[in-house]
Amino acid sequence: MIDAETLQAYLKLLRCSGSIGVRDFQRLMNYRSPGKAKFILDKLTRLGLVERLENGEYRVKSELPFYLSSYMVLKGMLLPRVLVFTIFTSIFALTYIILVKIPIDTTIALIIVLLPYWIESTRTLLLLRRLQKKTRTILT
Repeated sequence: MIDAETLQAYLKLLRCSGSIGVRDFQRLMNYRSPGKAKFILDKLTRLGLVERLENGEYRVKSELPFYLSSYMVLKGMLLPRVLVFTIFTSIFALTYIILVKIPIDTTIALIIVLLPYWIESTRTLLLLRRLQKKTRTILT
């Protein structure tokens, strides 16, 4: 399982493009020793989030492991997949409602169908934000 400090390190690594060495990672995370940086990088490697390159540097893997499969990485941000699907489906439904001018009862039915998706998306996003906030307060 991933702890708060390791998650924070992973989220920071997502924003970095390319590979990163132990010393660069130490500076990025404001660690006092390179040993701690190496420990966290090795832990991320064991969790399948980071891969170690032949030159000794580390790089974030392009695919998330199975336990993070309900999330996706978009522009260096970790987002719940359900949020992306909910936004797409809502825009599609809204476009359909505007272009076809369907009756009000059908519009209400579409909104009722989309409502659970918005509730789940909001809940998942707030949970992720709370976890990110928690990791920031633990590290500072």
